[in-house]
Amino acid sequence: MIERIIIQSSKLRVANMNIVWVCFGLVWPILYVFAIHSADHIGPFFKVLFALCALMSGAIAMSEARKIWRIYNTPGDWKATIGADRLMWDVAIPCKNLPMDIGLGSIERALRLEISRTGTDSDGEHTETSERFELHLTDERVVTFDQEAAGINPHRVFLALAKHDIRYELWSQDCTKDSANTSKIFQRSY
Repeated sequence: MIERIIIQSSKLRVANMNIVWVCFGLVWPILYVFAIHSADHIGPFFKVLFALCALMSGAIAMSEARKIWRIYNTPGDWKATIGADRLMWDVAIPCKNLPMDIGLGSIERALRLEISRTGTDSDGEHTETSERFELHLTDERVVTFDQEAAGINPHRVFLALAKHDIRYELWSQDCTKDSANTSKIFQRSY
Protein backbone atom coordinates (compact mmCIF):
# COMPACT_ATOMS: atom_id res chain seq x y z
CA MET A 1 0.00 0.00 0.00
CA ILE A 2 1.30 3.44 -0.95
CA GLU A 3 1.35 5.98 1.82
CA ARG A 4 -0.25 9.39 1.77
CA ILE A 5 1.60 12.01 -0.27
CA ILE A 6 1.46 15.71 0.64
CA ILE A 7 2.68 18.39 -1.76
CA GLN A 8 2.76 21.89 -0.33
CA SER A 9 3.74 25.28 -1.66
CA SER A 10 4.77 28.30 0.38
CA LYS A 11 3.26 31.75 0.01
CA LEU A 12 6.64 33.03 -1.18
CA ARG A 13 6.65 30.49 -4.02
CA VAL A 14 3.08 31.40 -5.00
CA ALA A 15 3.94 35.12 -5.02
CA ASN A 16 7.34 34.87 -6.72
CA MET A 17 6.28 36.16 -10.16
CA ASN A 18 4.33 39.00 -8.57
CA ILE A 19 7.48 39.99 -6.65
CA VAL A 20 9.46 40.05 -9.90
CA TRP A 21 6.82 42.30 -11.52
CA VAL A 22 6.87 44.70 -8.54
CA CYS A 23 10.65 45.03 -8.85
CA PHE A 24 10.39 45.49 -12.62
CA GLY A 25 7.59 48.03 -12.18
CA LEU A 26 9.66 50.15 -9.79
CA VAL A 27 12.55 50.62 -12.24
CA TRP A 28 10.98 53.51 -14.20
CA PRO A 29 9.80 55.51 -11.17
CA ILE A 30 13.21 55.19 -9.49
CA LEU A 31 14.98 56.07 -12.73
CA TYR A 32 12.72 59.10 -13.18
CA VAL A 33 13.16 60.42 -9.64
CA PHE A 34 16.93 60.01 -9.41
CA ALA A 35 18.12 60.53 -12.98
CA ILE A 36 15.60 62.26 -15.22
CA HIS A 37 13.63 64.72 -13.05
CA SER A 38 16.73 66.46 -11.74
CA ALA A 39 18.60 66.51 -15.09
CA ASP A 40 18.76 70.02 -16.56
CA HIS A 41 19.83 68.92 -20.04
CA ILE A 42 16.61 66.91 -20.69
CA GLY A 43 13.84 68.91 -22.32
CA PRO A 44 10.33 69.27 -20.81
CA PHE A 45 8.71 67.11 -23.49
CA PHE A 46 10.95 64.15 -22.67
CA LYS A 47 10.53 64.70 -18.93
CA VAL A 48 6.75 64.48 -19.36
CA LEU A 49 7.14 61.38 -21.55
CA PHE A 50 9.36 59.72 -18.92
CA ALA A 51 6.96 60.78 -16.17
CA LEU A 52 4.08 59.04 -17.97
CA CYS A 53 6.19 55.89 -18.33
CA ALA A 54 7.04 56.11 -14.62
CA LEU A 55 3.34 56.47 -13.73
CA MET A 56 2.30 53.48 -15.84
CA SER A 57 5.15 51.38 -14.50
CA GLY A 58 4.28 52.44 -10.94
CA ALA A 59 0.66 51.40 -11.55
CA ILE A 60 1.84 47.94 -12.62
CA ALA A 61 3.99 47.70 -9.49
CA MET A 62 1.07 48.73 -7.26
CA SER A 63 -1.27 46.22 -8.90
CA GLU A 64 1.22 43.40 -8.36
CA ALA A 65 1.89 44.59 -4.80
CA ARG A 66 -1.85 44.29 -4.06
CA LYS A 67 -1.74 40.70 -5.34
CA ILE A 68 1.20 39.94 -3.07
CA TRP A 69 -0.65 41.51 -0.14
CA ARG A 70 -3.67 39.32 -0.88
CA ILE A 71 -1.54 36.17 -1.07
CA TYR A 72 0.20 36.86 2.24
CA ASN A 73 -2.96 37.90 4.10
CA THR A 74 -5.16 35.04 2.90
CA PRO A 75 -5.51 32.30 5.49
CA GLY A 76 -4.93 28.78 4.28
CA ASP A 77 -2.38 26.86 2.27
CA TRP A 78 -1.66 25.62 -1.19
CA LYS A 79 -1.54 21.91 -0.54
CA ALA A 80 -2.37 18.72 -2.43
CA THR A 81 -2.92 15.56 -0.40
CA ILE A 82 -3.16 12.22 -2.14
CA GLY A 83 -4.31 9.45 0.15
CA ALA A 84 -5.37 5.86 -0.39
CA ASP A 85 -8.58 6.83 -2.13
CA ARG A 86 -8.81 10.66 -2.47
CA LEU A 87 -7.15 13.67 -4.04
CA MET A 88 -7.65 16.78 -1.92
CA TRP A 89 -6.17 19.89 -3.52
CA ASP A 90 -6.57 22.99 -1.36
CA VAL A 91 -5.79 26.52 -2.44
CA ALA A 92 -5.84 29.62 -0.26
CA ILE A 93 -7.34 31.70 -3.09
CA PRO A 94 -10.05 29.73 -4.95
CA CYS A 95 -9.76 29.58 -8.73
CA LYS A 96 -11.29 27.61 -11.60
CA ASN A 97 -11.63 23.91 -10.62
CA LEU A 98 -9.82 24.40 -7.30
CA PRO A 99 -10.12 23.60 -4.42
CA MET A 100 -10.85 20.00 -5.29
CA ASP A 101 -11.79 16.87 -3.36
CA ILE A 102 -12.26 13.85 -5.60
CA GLY A 103 -11.99 10.11 -5.26
CA LEU A 104 -9.07 8.48 -7.04
CA GLY A 105 -11.51 5.97 -8.52
CA SER A 106 -13.16 8.86 -10.40
CA ILE A 107 -9.92 9.75 -12.21
CA GLU A 108 -9.28 7.89 -15.45
CA ARG A 109 -5.95 9.54 -16.28
CA ALA A 110 -3.85 12.67 -15.90
CA LEU A 111 -2.50 14.39 -18.99
CA ARG A 112 0.07 17.07 -19.75
CA LEU A 113 -0.17 18.54 -23.23
CA GLU A 114 2.76 20.53 -24.64
CA ILE A 115 1.59 22.80 -27.45
CA SER A 116 4.04 24.45 -29.89
CA ARG A 117 2.87 27.57 -31.72
CA THR A 118 4.49 30.12 -33.99
CA GLY A 119 4.93 33.53 -32.41
CA THR A 120 6.30 36.73 -33.86
CA ASP A 121 8.22 39.62 -32.38
CA SER A 122 10.67 42.25 -33.58
CA ASP A 123 13.23 39.54 -34.44
CA GLY A 124 10.77 37.62 -36.62
CA GLU A 125 9.04 34.30 -36.08
CA HIS A 126 9.88 31.90 -33.27
CA THR A 127 8.35 28.83 -31.63
CA GLU A 128 6.49 29.24 -28.33
CA THR A 129 5.66 26.26 -26.14
CA SER A 130 2.86 26.17 -23.59
CA GLU A 131 1.58 23.45 -21.29
CA ARG A 132 -1.95 22.42 -20.43
CA PHE A 133 -2.72 20.11 -17.52
CA GLU A 134 -5.87 18.00 -17.57
CA LEU A 135 -7.53 15.39 -15.38
CA HIS A 136 -9.77 13.07 -17.38
CA LEU A 137 -12.56 11.69 -15.19
CA THR A 138 -14.47 8.44 -15.60
CA ASP A 139 -17.71 10.37 -16.33
CA GLU A 140 -16.11 11.88 -19.50
CA ARG A 141 -15.45 15.29 -17.90
CA VAL A 142 -12.08 16.97 -18.34
CA VAL A 143 -10.81 19.23 -15.56
CA THR A 144 -8.08 21.71 -16.56
CA PHE A 145 -5.69 23.57 -14.27
CA ASP A 146 -4.03 26.95 -14.56
CA GLN A 147 -0.49 26.39 -13.31
CA GLU A 148 -0.09 29.88 -11.86
CA ALA A 149 -3.44 29.98 -10.05
CA ALA A 150 -3.05 26.44 -8.69
CA GLY A 151 -0.08 27.51 -6.58
CA ILE A 152 1.44 24.03 -6.98
CA ASN A 153 2.86 22.76 -10.23
CA PRO A 154 0.27 20.24 -11.51
CA HIS A 155 3.14 18.10 -12.85
CA ARG A 156 4.19 17.34 -9.26
CA VAL A 157 0.62 16.38 -8.33
CA PHE A 158 0.22 14.21 -11.42
CA LEU A 159 3.52 12.41 -10.68
CA ALA A 160 2.17 11.62 -7.22
CA LEU A 161 -1.06 10.35 -8.79
CA ALA A 162 1.05 8.03 -10.98
CA LYS A 163 2.40 6.44 -7.79
CA HIS A 164 -1.22 5.59 -6.96
CA ASP A 165 -1.65 3.73 -10.30
CA ILE A 166 -3.36 6.56 -12.19
CA ARG A 167 -2.02 6.87 -15.73
CA TYR A 168 -0.06 10.07 -16.31
CA GLU A 169 0.67 10.77 -19.96
CA LEU A 170 2.67 13.37 -21.85
CA TRP A 171 1.28 14.41 -25.24
CA SER A 172 2.49 17.03 -27.69
CA GLN A 173 0.78 19.04 -30.38
CA ASP A 174 2.55 20.93 -33.14
CA CYS A 175 0.48 23.98 -34.12
CA THR A 176 3.34 25.92 -35.68
CA LYS A 177 2.92 27.85 -38.91
CA ASP A 178 4.07 25.20 -41.43
CA SER A 179 2.95 22.12 -39.51
CA ALA A 180 1.35 19.47 -41.69
CA ASN A 181 -0.11 17.48 -38.79
CA THR A 182 -1.65 19.34 -35.84
CA SER A 183 -3.08 16.29 -34.08
CA LYS A 184 -2.02 15.32 -30.56
CA ILE A 185 0.88 12.84 -30.43
CA PHE A 186 1.53 10.56 -27.48
CA GLN A 187 5.07 10.95 -26.10
CA ARG A 188 5.33 8.84 -22.94
CA SER A 189 3.75 7.65 -19.73
CA TYR A 190 5.13 8.39 -16.30
